[in-house]
Amino acid sequence: MKKFLYYLLIGLTLIVSSCAKDKSNYTYNTEEYIEIEGIEDKYTAVAFQDTIKIEPQISSNKDGDLEYSWGIYETNVQGRSAPVDTISHTKNLKYAVHEDAKDWVLVFLAKNKRTGYTQYKTTTLTVATAFTRGWYILKDDGANSDLDLFLTPQSIMVNGKIENALSTANGSKLQGKASNFSFTSAYKSNILNPTTYANTRTLFITTEKDVQAVGINNLKTIRDKSTLFIGGDQNIAPPVSAFVGNSAIYLINRGELYNIYSNSVNKGQFGSKVRYDDNNSPYSLSPYFASQYSVDPILFDNNSSSFVTLVNGSGSTLTTFSSVDGNTLPTVKNNKTALYLGFKSTTYLPAPDYYSKRQGYAILKDKTDPSLKSLCFLEGDRTKLTIKSETLSSSSLLQNASLYTLLTEDENLLYFVTNNNVYSRNLSNGFEQLQYAVPSGEQVTFIKHLKYAVTTEPEYNFNFFIIGSKSGSNYKIRMFKKNSGNLESVPTQVLEGTGSARSILYISPRVSESSYPSTY
Repeated sequence: MKKFLYYLLIGLTLIVSSCAKDKSNYTYNTEEYIEIEGIEDKYTAVAFQDTIKIEPQISSNKDGDLEYSWGIYETNVQGRSAPVDTISHTKNLKYAVHEDAKDWVLVFLAKNKRTGYTQYKTTTLTVATAFTRGWYILKDDGANSDLDLFLTPQSIMVNGKIENALSTANGSKLQGKASNFSFTSAYKSNILNPTTYANTRTLFITTEKDVQAVGINNLKTIRDKSTLFIGGDQNIAPPVSAFVGNSAIYLINRGELYNIYSNSVNKGQFGSKVRYDDNNSPYSLSPYFASQYSVDPILFDNNSSSFVTLVNGSGSTLTTFSSVDGNTLPTVKNNKTALYLGFKSTTYLPAPDYYSKRQGYAILKDKTDPSLKSLCFLEGDRTKLTIKSETLSSSSLLQNASLYTLLTEDENLLYFVTNNNVYSRNLSNGFEQLQYAVPSGEQVTFIKHLKYAVTTEPEYNFNFFIIGSKSGSNYKIRMFKKNSGNLESVPTQVLEGTGSARSILYISPRVSESSYPSTY
């Protein structure tokens, strides 16, 4: 039966563009039909916890003895079906789910044994684990870091919490104060098959003393600083960040860049540091970056005061951006240090170019006169960089800001924290205004914009501006909806826990690198 199911699906793939998305009944004999009802378009289940129960209703216009079977299969990135595993030979399905966390396809077949006539129907099964859906909070207690997971079983609103989820799964915390974390599905590991390195849904977590690749399925550490590098244990020290860019996973450690080229055959380890140039000149990257999964990152070297990148996520040396006519600031040796870089948006160039420009902003401080600060619009066109710089006035609230974040792919606003209150700056006209007055006794620890939109699970769609704060030994995270870029007066929901919250990500089985950029 397994071979029959497999070849049947292969044949049907030639007729339909994607088996995984097709929920139709198929008829191969106009004089006979079998009607299948009672199977929904999609089901969700938590692996090793839930049992799927489906009771289809079957009707036919022909007499005969019907036989049934259920199968399950996965599709690869091109949408082609993999071999089917038969999981039942009964009409009603009762199946304890144990598959990996991702989308699978259930297929139900009904066959008239007398005539050989067969009809089938498919449905999507989205498998999760306790760790594959929810709000992840990266936090620390000043000396060690951990993750809290706020569960979202029915909608984006929280219902349940796993405190210190990372140390609970692994038995220990990460050493050091938390820096940042990011998500990738292109990290290679052999946790599913010891003999094969395959793409694994992974969180990259960095602190001032450690970096770990953590599998989303069970929150187990895949590699840490002792095994993440081909050369062995590494000394991790600021500035340190992890993020995703074009065809690569990037790590800034001690101001130096490391990368894993995602399209290569690799075992999930960083090689030697990327050199600044052929002379191996010293450099020190800012921990901030303007990066998105489909474009090369825009980085800043504080040592040479230059904007740099790594082309196509590979290579052994950095590339300094070249200037374009009309730039108001040199791309290299501009006598600045970076206080912030952030990703704003991309612009796709159609034929004959077929690539994207990327836009972002930087806030730079002059080395000679530290009171001189600049807000810079950046547009990277391959290795050319447009810079439009404006000097911040002494009266600007942005002049004395401590935290910054852009509204990515959204209103043209930069949010920032000054005097422990949250403000916005209109990037078109420079208008600044108060957005949220932080309650007395609370200290803002991070601000971030996240939005998520998937048509297949609208109950999880959101567009939040998020403010993390600390009071004593506890954190509070407020999630605000926006109206024309302005925060609503009351947060949609508030999360609370112990420690200092440093960043937040929403993870689900459908989250990918393209869901939102890894940026400050």
